[in-house]
Amino acid sequence: MIFSIVVSALAFTTTRDKLIGRWQTKPSVNGNVTGIVIKADSSFEGFVNKKPFTSGHYTVADSLFSFVDNGCDGKRAVYKLIFFSNDDSLRFEPVTDSCVERKRGMSQLVMGRIR
Repeated sequence: MIFSIVVSALAFTTTRDKLIGRWQTKPSVNGNVTGIVIKADSSFEGFVNKKPFTSGHYTVADSLFSFVDNGCDGKRAVYKLIFFSNDDSLRFEPVTDSCVERKRGMSQLVMGRIR
């Protein structure tokens, strides 16, 4: 019975719930660490070396992360969320993003959950 309850609870965990929290890259060749805090109120903040560099609002539907941030002239972007390693790692696969710099950066990100 307990097993059934646990399996049911996991089955109803949404992609959005898995996404909420702190995520961070490993240090780059230059030593930069990129992080993002994704909040339950549909907002997020991005950091490089713990210094804020972007913020915005997002929605999640069917593993698609759609957002507008304070860069790229307010252009909306959509990325597929790819969770792996027991949902403790994340990468973004571009679906639509007309902002070339943002797309290049997001496509290279591999992030781990910070506990």
